[in-house]
Amino acid sequence: MSNDNNLTIKETFIQALKNHQNNNLEVAKNLYNKIILIESNNIGALNNLGLVFQSLGESQEAMSCYKKVIGIESNNISALNNLGLVFQSLGESQEAISCYKKVIGIDTNYVNANFNLGNVLNSLGNYQEAKKYYEKVIRIDSNHKDSFNNLGVILKQLGQYKEAIDCYKKAIKIDPHHKDALNNLGVIFKELGNYKEARKCFEKAINIDSVHIVALNNLGIVFKELGDFLEATNCFEKVISINSNDPDGHFNLGVLLYETAQYENAVEEFKLISFKNSNSYFLSCLFKLDKKSSFYDVFDKRIKKSEKFDALVGSVCLRSEIKYGINVPNPFCKHPLDYVLSRDLIKICDFNNTFIKTVKKILNKKKILLRNQGLLTNGIQTSGNFFNLETELTSKIKDIIHSEIENYKSIFTDSEEGFLRKFPHKYNLNAWLVSMKNGGKLDAHIHENGWLSGSIYINVPRKKKVDSGNLVVCLEEEYEKEENKNIKKSIDVVTGSICIFPASLLHYTVPFESKEERIVLAFDVIPKN
Repeated sequence: MSNDNNLTIKETFIQALKNHQNNNLEVAKNLYNKIILIESNNIGALNNLGLVFQSLGESQEAMSCYKKVIGIESNNISALNNLGLVFQSLGESQEAISCYKKVIGIDTNYVNANFNLGNVLNSLGNYQEAKKYYEKVIRIDSNHKDSFNNLGVILKQLGQYKEAIDCYKKAIKIDPHHKDALNNLGVIFKELGNYKEARKCFEKAINIDSVHIVALNNLGIVFKELGDFLEATNCFEKVISINSNDPDGHFNLGVLLYETAQYENAVEEFKLISFKNSNSYFLSCLFKLDKKSSFYDVFDKRIKKSEKFDALVGSVCLRSEIKYGINVPNPFCKHPLDYVLSRDLIKICDFNNTFIKTVKKILNKKKILLRNQGLLTNGIQTSGNFFNLETELTSKIKDIIHSEIENYKSIFTDSEEGFLRKFPHKYNLNAWLVSMKNGGKLDAHIHENGWLSGSIYINVPRKKKVDSGNLVVCLEEEYEKEENKNIKKSIDVVTGSICIFPASLLHYTVPFESKEERIVLAFDVIPKN
């Protein structure tokens, strides 16, 4: 090829590169192809053409380009890394891993391949291995903001909240406009019950990107937890206005409407989606609206066929059977009153130090923010997860609860009830404190997101009446109808006792008269996805 032709190729490549950088992708594609027609083995043009195809979503064409480069130059790390990205985008994780490892085998410090390998392993749930590669990237490049962010995600998954916070903060320090790190930091604060800091983080992310749907959804959840339903509604509606098909936006708005008894409007949101436990809320709305035919239709089409169930489904099925007199299959638990277990913890642990001193210290020092709780009279409820405090004693409490759950399962090991047969292999414990004063009570409710629910009674005032301060579990909201004794059970709780029951059971507390404080640690078993 003559010198003139070489100059022509160089000039064409420069033009292609400029258009590529300016996102004029079709023009760039044509120019790269022009070069390849003249010089079929031009590695730079082939590799860049692959990048253009990737940007246009044309994965197979991109793959073809990278394979041609590798066929010419087997150790071309750029093409190998890019080929890995294509495989990753197609969900072919093992092929992607193979590409990245080949790159690292050629150049162990190639940042992009190490980072991308961490991402694939993270997506596969191989958190410990992913963690190693993010840490390696950071050792190579201490300003690699996305590795700090992604390492934070891993650490949160592993329950290392403090370390995760440090990572997110480092990412934000490197780039104050790192919207994903800001959102992720907000999520941790939200889970810790620090709604003030969570709100700040989400609002900063939204100020950077006004259409950051994830941050908007999270901000809405914070407002809901704070009892600001108007602002929460505004957030969820904004999400839907940005993306009318966003399932989280519709779900979050639907749950908010459900919890504020706007069942007709909630139904309209749940009609549009079928994910998470939206079907359960949909079913419950129809029951509360007394739409009998629609109720059974949704049960058959969305619940029965999917074979996915939860505590809310279990509760609604029981209540519909009582209300309509029709035997409804209950995939969760047909006879939940038979699965209420209560026993004494004082005999098996140092209850005073492990529970009483810990809890009273936390409450007195006001280490946890309070949650708006409309069902509670003359009392307070902490927000967030009690176990996120990560103290030595809260870890002991968690271990005791885990042990009690295993004991519960062993007692009912022969049961055919769905919630026991399909007990989640992996779960989180979510806990909160409830403190009541004289006349305090908690109205009937269930824990929709739970699988098992339970309470540890830190301090129960001495009884002036037989059932004063008792826990009552029941099948129906109209629990005060004394003529039907088969729908409820009163649990005589005392200081140091624990009670565990299916989360589908409605439960409430009997008011008490005392100068003493009634303190309870309530908890749920939350299935992991």
